[in-house]
Amino acid sequence: QCPNTLAAALATHGVVHAQDYQAEAGLSYIDIDVDGFSDSAIGLDFTYFIESVNTQDRPLAEAYFLGRNSNVGASYMTVDEADIDTLGLSAEFWIENIYVAADFSRVDDGFFDETFNDYSARLGYMMSDSLLGYVGLKDGDSFDENSFLAGVKYVADIGSGFVNLEAEIETNDGDNVLSLMGDYFFSNQFSAGVRVVETDVDGVDTGFGVGTRYFFTPTVSGELEYFTQDDVDVIGLRI
Repeated sequence: QCPNTLAAALATHGVVHAQDYQAEAGLSYIDIDVDGFSDSAIGLDFTYFIESVNTQDRPLAEAYFLGRNSNVGASYMTVDEADIDTLGLSAEFWIENIYVAADFSRVDDGFFDETFNDYSARLGYMMSDSLLGYVGLKDGDSFDENSFLAGVKYVADIGSGFVNLEAEIETNDGDNVLSLMGDYFFSNQFSAGVRVVETDVDGVDTGFGVGTRYFFTPTVSGELEYFTQDDVDVIGLRI
């Protein structure tokens, strides 16, 4: 059914009209398979934008980035068999071309009766209308040493559509992780892309993933992600 689904999505190009918004809420289901052991997770997320997000003539999934819309958010996820609960708080602010972001996460591990509080911060600069470069820091209970970040995000208008390209490198005490993401927008409503995670950590192989998002209406979208690394396979659904 995949070819028919793709054809139907492409056929609706131009049918879904732009509609501005000021908040976004999501419900996620995640299926996790670790070397034959299966688990599942359910997540909720909410983001509030300080000003309305303009979606006119923009890919809907990247409208807030192109509009440099400051926002605050919260998320919650619970993993069933592993008995893990995660609470996240986030904020992104734009001061003209300057970008400032911070995240906090609290992980309650019921199986081992442990709690981890971690945070990250990023500082960036918009080098053009749609090219962001940033540096950052991660620290907290899960880290023996600070992790340092550097990354770029670029949303390009290529005439027939848009592409979203992202790259980030994280280094921690000599270990490096490079994350790459690329999405092509067949229309402002429909995108699909690939993800790659490469690391020089001993014993950890390269991870690969694919993802897609489609807006059924201006205010309702569905997302599907698949990622595999070593003996871990993750499938995520979000609406």
